[in-house]
Amino acid sequence: MRETIWLVGGDERCFWTAQQLRSSGAEVLTFGVPRLSDTPLPVAFSTLILPFPSFRGALVRGASAVPTEELLCRSDGQTRVFGGLFGIWREAFEARGARVRELYDTEPLTTANAVPTAEGALALAMEHAPITLHGASCLVIGYGRIGKLLSQRLQALGASVTVAARKPADRALAEAFGLQSEIAGVYLHGLGQYDFVFNTVPAATLCEAQLRFLPPECVLLELASPPYGIDAAACERLGLTYVLAAGLPGQCAPKTAGAAYAQSILELLEREETP
Repeated sequence: MRETIWLVGGDERCFWTAQQLRSSGAEVLTFGVPRLSDTPLPVAFSTLILPFPSFRGALVRGASAVPTEELLCRSDGQTRVFGGLFGIWREAFEARGARVRELYDTEPLTTANAVPTAEGALALAMEHAPITLHGASCLVIGYGRIGKLLSQRLQALGASVTVAARKPADRALAEAFGLQSEIAGVYLHGLGQYDFVFNTVPAATLCEAQLRFLPPECVLLELASPPYGIDAAACERLGLTYVLAAGLPGQCAPKTAGAAYAQSILELLEREETP
């Protein structure tokens, strides 16, 4: 494979994405990528890779804060754009004729990202609490990819783990793995026993009335994407420790996350080039 690829913006994860792409034989040019040299942007992109997630308002995510309009005007019918959570920018790129490849919630990338997210959550929990996870009472809200991996790791560390899920099948599966279960949003067994709460659901899961039942020393970690699930303002009013743990793969394991991102893109490129 010999593909000219542009990588624009991002964090340390994008540095490792570039390294992985180059090791595959691709020609990679970068702009605004940490630790890599900037090359003047071209008149038109062929293949453009954005950070994951890709945007913060009207800017490409990353310290370089590249205006998205700078990329739009260099995109046309020959451009392929890879990224995650395009939002309104998807239509903008497609209006220029570009082919958008949305990688958010695609496999195997989603599962690959769940691993550093779960491990990063453990590290943050230990950093913000005066107790060990061993012997702690933990509530994991949501039993998707992150919830499953996180619950498994907490259990292996000797924590008492309760999974809160809406679907009976998810609660039954958690119990089959030796975990306790709760109904998400209802919490029939109460909230007063938990030392840690990990939320993985991007929808309201804990309101202020419910947060009042948590012990004052409880640590709450928000692992979901916007609009999140825990009422952060209520946590502040109640004096609870609330940690917004966004972008953990890029923060805690950028090399692993960057390699996974690159591999997903390479697989898509190879699929498109196979007759």
